[in-house]
Amino acid sequence: MSPQPNIHTHLRRIAALGLACLAPLAIACDDEPIADVPLSKERAALAAAGALVSDSPDIIDGFSPVGFDEERQIYVYDRDDDGFPDITEALDGTDMLDPDDNLAINSRSQAPQAAVFPATSCRSGFIQAGPRLCITQLVQNATRYRFAVDNCRNKRSDVCSYEDLTYLYLNSGLDASYNPDGAWIGNMVDDDLVLCGNRSITFNGDPDLANFEGTCSKHESREYWCCHGDE
Repeated sequence: MSPQPNIHTHLRRIAALGLACLAPLAIACDDEPIADVPLSKERAALAAAGALVSDSPDIIDGFSPVGFDEERQIYVYDRDDDGFPDITEALDGTDMLDPDDNLAINSRSQAPQAAVFPATSCRSGFIQAGPRLCITQLVQNATRYRFAVDNCRNKRSDVCSYEDLTYLYLNSGLDASYNPDGAWIGNMVDDDLVLCGNRSITFNGDPDLANFEGTCSKHESREYWCCHGDE
């Protein structure tokens, strides 16, 4: 029976896959942030930063994987158990071993927080997704963007925007239920172009929560969600 790998030997094995400069939180000698590194080179940078990931669902020093990243094809771990895996914190520059230093806590500390509105503020067919957002419980049928806009407005809401979905991912624990890949994201960004999801978010704290948007023609048909606040 093979012994379970430990963190140190595991990270050394991953780093050997092609790391050029072993600077913390960097892959290039000019200290390029991990978030700006192409996916093809990101793995080695994450190993250098100490983020725990694996090609297989190993238990490593007592830590089990909390999710599988579809884009990167790796299992991810959350050693400080704060809801944001090591890889997500490495990409964002927060402390992977400090549960009081993560994306959600840091964003809330930068501005006063409005009071939570009651779940009863959510209209029929909507559920609460964090303290200040309601979203349709079910994904809406695929349609062209203009019809998605019309449907949501008739529900006294809007097509869920990049801002809405980002808020949900940082505050709700519903990430896996609202995978944006292939869905409309309610922001017109150019002539005939609308934001749409181009990466999967399949577990809480998925690293792609920082970059899940692309652009699509408004004439395509895509699924979507409607969102509203308490106003």
